Amino acid sequence: MSRALLCAILAALAVCSAAAAHGGGGALGFRSTVTRITPAAPGLSARVLDYDDQLQVRNETGRTLVILGYEGEPYLAFRDGRVYRNARSPASYLNEDRFARIVLPEEANPKAPPRWEQVAPRQTFAWHDHRIHWMRTTLPPTVQAARDKPHHVFAWTIPARLDGKPLAISGTLDYEPPPSGVPTPLVVALGLVVVGGGAAALLRRRRLRRGG
Repeated sequence: MSRALLCAILAALAVCSAAAAHGGGGALGFRSTVTRITPAAPGLSARVLDYDDQLQVRNETGRTLVILGYEGEPYLAFRDGRVYRNARSPASYLNEDRFARIVLPEEANPKAPPRWEQVAPRQTFAWHDHRIHWMRTTLPPTVQAARDKPHHVFAWTIPARLDGKPLAISGTLDYEPPPSGVPTPLVVALGLVVVGGGAAALLRRRRLRRGG
């Protein structure tokens, strides 16, 4: 195997590993789904991206939407055609890691007045929210007992305020047995081996023909 091909395989594995580190719930069989917004608001929608990795919200109501953090503090604000994040909300930092393995800075204080920083130029934004996925590194006990069967893991709610009035984005986390077989990163690597090997064989044949 050539050095270039080996480097390509290692790079593919590194990319796949990095992706799995943040949003690996889908590979394990987890799927999070938005079920309702209460009360319903025309122009307001939400969906989960990458199985259980991110919650995406679009606010086209013309009203101010504030998503609350883990301690009830203002976390995100959808207003004036933009999205802002409160730099003093602990959620702004905890959401950077799938398992919240973060040391909070001193400015992270849920009781302090918000310090808003723009994070999107339009009122659509996706973020990693720990309330919509399984937070432990081990599978739920019910799943461990029967990994070959589907399971309801839990129902979740993201509290918010629309023009100051309470609103909730609700959903459910479920488990579906993942397809058995070779892990995705290995499939990518094997694919590179096949493609690279075929290309190398073609080059060898061309060289032999030229030499003959």
